[in-house]
Amino acid sequence: MSIAGRLQKTPLSLYVHWPYCTFLCKFCAFSKARVPQQGIDHSRITRALIRELQTVLAPHKHDKQLRSIYFGGGTPSLSLPRHVGQIIEQANMLVPLATDAEITLESNPTLAETSKMREFRAAGVTRCSIGVQTLNDQTLARMGRLHTGADGLEAVDRAREVFPGKVTFDMIFGFSGQTLQQWENELNQALNHADKHLSVYQLTVEPGTPLFRDRRANRVLLPADDVQTQMYESAVEICRERGFRHYEVSSYSAQPDAESKHNKGY
Repeated sequence: MSIAGRLQKTPLSLYVHWPYCTFLCKFCAFSKARVPQQGIDHSRITRALIRELQTVLAPHKHDKQLRSIYFGGGTPSLSLPRHVGQIIEQANMLVPLATDAEITLESNPTLAETSKMREFRAAGVTRCSIGVQTLNDQTLARMGRLHTGADGLEAVDRAREVFPGKVTFDMIFGFSGQTLQQWENELNQALNHADKHLSVYQLTVEPGTPLFRDRRANRVLLPADDVQTQMYESAVEICRERGFRHYEVSSYSAQPDAESKHNKGY
């Protein structure tokens, strides 16, 4: 089969960006906006997202299937479950969802958001990604996060009740003041609560972020490069010892059917 023919048969993965956040993390460089003082106009942004879906997906209506949908942000768990359901339905009308399609929604580990998990599940979400990031409360506060390390672990446990076998969470290494031993302890503690998947990222200092300005002004001192290299290598080894295979740049899975279809689509 020609390259064009193979591309025509390749399933699609769809990313849906929800731009609003209750708080703005110091390290985040994604497109985002703080929740307006008057609140989010949910109907308006849902209509806008659906219009964009129609533009993006219409050319593939007759020759593709949707393998995955990923609701990222921003903080998509601030959206209304019924509107997430409408977006999924519209996407499916434009390009049919595969029978085993993966539909992931990112959530912050705050009670207000995790309390909506069952509603998101009923709306069509099949997988949940929790932004734990770190278990160190002081680091979380410095980075502008509103949850604690205990909140993060509790959110993972709660998500596993709603999405058994389909929960992932993010951990980040390389924060200011973090030692190799602290990172290893955090990762092992987090893995005690893991489902079958997690993602591990190195902290990146992106231009335009508050963290970038703090570092340029020498207000924060990150671990040395060789220490961060050790942190990465240690993460790979610890995850391997705990039964998680490093199958993608930042992703680890306990078994093949837990690998993220969306991550593998990039």
